Amino acid sequence: MTTPARRPLKKRGSGKLSTEREKAAAETTEKKSTATGIHALDPEEGELFECDPLSISPNPMNRRLALGDMDEMVASVARQGVHTPGAVMHMDLFLAMYPEWADLVSHPERRYILGPGHRRHAAAQQAGKPMLVILRNKWAKSRSVEENLISENEDRVGLSPVEQALQLDLLRRRGFTTEQIAERSSYSSKGTVSRYLNLLDLPPEIQTVVHEGHLSHKAAYVLSTIKDDEDSNSSPAAHELQRRALGWMREEGLSAEAAKNRLKQQAAFPAGNATPAVAVPDTALGSTNDNSHQKRDAGAPEQQDEQPLQKADKTPANGKAPIPKQAQGNPAPLSEPEVSDAAAAAKVRAVACQILLTEERYASAEDMYTRLVDAVLNPEEWKPAAALAHAWLRELGKGPDFGRPSKYVAEVAASKDTKLKRRVAYAIGLAADELRAAQPDRTWDDRDRAHLQLLMTSKAAYQPTEWEQRQLGLVSPEH
Repeated sequence: MTTPARRPLKKRGSGKLSTEREKAAAETTEKKSTATGIHALDPEEGELFECDPLSISPNPMNRRLALGDMDEMVASVARQGVHTPGAVMHMDLFLAMYPEWADLVSHPERRYILGPGHRRHAAAQQAGKPMLVILRNKWAKSRSVEENLISENEDRVGLSPVEQALQLDLLRRRGFTTEQIAERSSYSSKGTVSRYLNLLDLPPEIQTVVHEGHLSHKAAYVLSTIKDDEDSNSSPAAHELQRRALGWMREEGLSAEAAKNRLKQQAAFPAGNATPAVAVPDTALGSTNDNSHQKRDAGAPEQQDEQPLQKADKTPANGKAPIPKQAQGNPAPLSEPEVSDAAAAAKVRAVACQILLTEERYASAEDMYTRLVDAVLNPEEWKPAAALAHAWLRELGKGPDFGRPSKYVAEVAASKDTKLKRRVAYAIGLAADELRAAQPDRTWDDRDRAHLQLLMTSKAAYQPTEWEQRQLGLVSPEH
């Protein structure tokens, strides 16, 4: 391609040429150069001009993982040229100010290096058209190339969450805090910056899933908060847990929060809550209150949960598969192994109850009402349920710091914190159901089934033990 003479399109500033530029213009005119007058001069800072894209090198600071489908853009540039300018700096200045990037520059021999505009640059090369750019040497002089790349990319469509994270990571490498990065990059808060940067702690294959759009940013962030026993989220052990959680999301349609909560239960009782002997579909525990726990409490703040990955074979959301009820009559006494199994299952369910209470959206109004009615109409359940709920909530750091359940509940009742009141009331109802289900000398009924249904289909993501499946009639005693 014949290199066109530089064509200055707009002079910004005072509008007056300097003495040196006037002199250079006169000299080039006398020599009858093919590029005459000001056209033969270097552009000034902030000047808009066209130049050969082959005189511009891509910038290794651009963190796009791929340019994407370029056919439409190339066709547009071939017809109309590049209308939206990119930005360039002189190569020698950039290398002097950023020596740490020198080895990664693909064409250090070229006159300019790009700031924003890599897709437009590639399209101009393919279409054989000049590139419209603005000279931004001041970015290199002030070492603010990273910030300007981030700022420009915020306005571009198509950057994946991982690419945005890689761009923000440029500033983190220079030692900036998340708060400073937020200020320099115009992101809304340091929390937003952290949620992007956390994606880079995920294993590469999960980052790829996010980049390709198969997993939402929110769900990926939840996976990135899964840590190993050493409180690291980027170690091989943490990556293995994150992969396991993603596997459940794909195979069972769990949300990221639910998969994370299942890991918590397995960590608390690694042998007590193993994968069930038979697969239990989401709708297997049919009841008159199906999915009521998924409704949103009217008093809770508005927030949209992340969508779970699609199951390969998903049961219809409103389908019901009723569970066979136990034989009527007096319950048969449990054998010693069954007593042990029942106690182990109760311990794991208690962990699931606590996990459910850590959620900000832990119950619908209807779900809360049902459990409270059950507890209030059975006075003998109230005190032990309040004591257990108090123990759970104290361990979770919810509510006032009182050691006696009665004083704790009275303080909550007198407070103006309606959100805490709902949480404590729900905890008492949940504890009443759990204490009832944990009794080894009774046959489970519909209330016990509803309790287990809540733990299984909520974000607690509880997996019933084989003993519990026998109580529900899902596994025969001979299994």
